[in-house]
Amino acid sequence: MRPARFLASAMMLILLASSTSGCLGLVATRELMELSRGTPTTSEQTEAYSFQHTFSSNSTELEAIIHRPAPQDILFDEQVKEISIYFRVQMDLDEIGEFGLNNLTGSIRYVHARLWEPGANLNTDEPFWEENATSDRYPPMERRYAPFKPGVWVLEVEAQGYGFTAPIEQFSFHDEFEVIVNVVRPCILYPEQARGADCVPM
Repeated sequence: MRPARFLASAMMLILLASSTSGCLGLVATRELMELSRGTPTTSEQTEAYSFQHTFSSNSTELEAIIHRPAPQDILFDEQVKEISIYFRVQMDLDEIGEFGLNNLTGSIRYVHARLWEPGANLNTDEPFWEENATSDRYPPMERRYAPFKPGVWVLEVEAQGYGFTAPIEQFSFHDEFEVIVNVVRPCILYPEQARGADCVPM
């Protein structure tokens, strides 16, 4: 009981001082506000950058089977502590007995994804991360940890695949892929923040 009474008395004194004494009152008020905020906690803030695509056209024209979206720029600063990379490729009817769908279409199906560090020469340098799949592929999520080179990183993907919607659903197929890069930074949560509020960057 005594600590609670002492705290209540101290707060009353601070309130009294803040109402009667200029600069001293401002200092006391600030101390009271800090006391009421509680202890902040450290958390994590994640930003996701991704490419997803499902090939759905029955056409064999190049513009229908080749998917080459604009690269995504990802800003890395000194606060980035971790990244995780998820890569998934599904190619239906990858093999029909010993006769693959590539033989039916005459073209190779593939998904080629790369993550480049700032300043990298895309023609001669090795990418920071790379996956190149020509069939179903579900590798484990890959994690990398700081330090990272600060600056603008580039995530790019190029793919070629097919989609066919048949009158009978069992004979339909649609190649698809997904690439996700999660960038993790530390942040601070204050007790007085509303539930679900954004974490404050450090």
